[in-house]
Amino acid sequence: MSNLRTVAVIGGGISGLSTAYALHEQARAADIPIRCTVVDSAPVWGGKIVTHRVGNLVTEAGPDSFLSQKQAGLELCDKLGLTDQLINTNETGKRACVYSRGRLHELPEGLVVIDPNQLGPFLRSGLLSWAGLARMGLDLAVPVKRSSEDESLASFFRRRLGQQAFERMLEPLMAGIYAGDAEQMSVQATFPRFVELEQEYGSVIRGMMASRKTSPPATHSGPKRTMFVSLKNGLSDLVDALVHRLRDQGVVLKGSCVVE
Repeated sequence: MSNLRTVAVIGGGISGLSTAYALHEQARAADIPIRCTVVDSAPVWGGKIVTHRVGNLVTEAGPDSFLSQKQAGLELCDKLGLTDQLINTNETGKRACVYSRGRLHELPEGLVVIDPNQLGPFLRSGLLSWAGLARMGLDLAVPVKRSSEDESLASFFRRRLGQQAFERMLEPLMAGIYAGDAEQMSVQATFPRFVELEQEYGSVIRGMMASRKTSPPATHSGPKRTMFVSLKNGLSDLVDALVHRLRDQGVVLKGSCVVE
């Protein structure tokens, strides 16, 4: 086959495995033959996803859930036959708090995706001072960055909403969701919707309010999902399902292999 494409994916965490899976799907749909190899320095797959099971007790040594608003995760579970294993957040223990100025401040539900419907509870939460709230409101007047060059999550949110909003609200949330440093994470890779709102409306806040007015009423064709969801027997089931599907598709998985 003269048109055979050879692809190597470096890293066997959830990103690398799902990339190989999506690549194989798209190549098959386009009738393009590929030879795909996934390489990782670790002897096991899944990267930061590590589930421990002791009897009926399931504990996560890494991430314990993912955002249901990001449909790609739910769609991947569906393709791998894991939809019936999805579980919602325990309604009795879903509070999230940020420690600031000597005490805990509860985060209004919905703040993770900065839902305009939650602006009222957010203003009453006491997370930001009046000066911080005023600076956040200046997002309506801050000039739009017209350069196509990517920037970090930290840079984007400081530029649009101010240092205090970033430190007390956004940085703790991003660290909790991605377990990473906002100074190092790309806004284009993690929350491209914020960049789109800035470019289209000239302001993140204005864009959210406009989206709220134009969005059609939500329809639920399946079970109602909480903001965070997980798998009944742990997120390692997602890794195992991906590994099995990739091997069935002929993808080569090379563990304990260092790429220099």
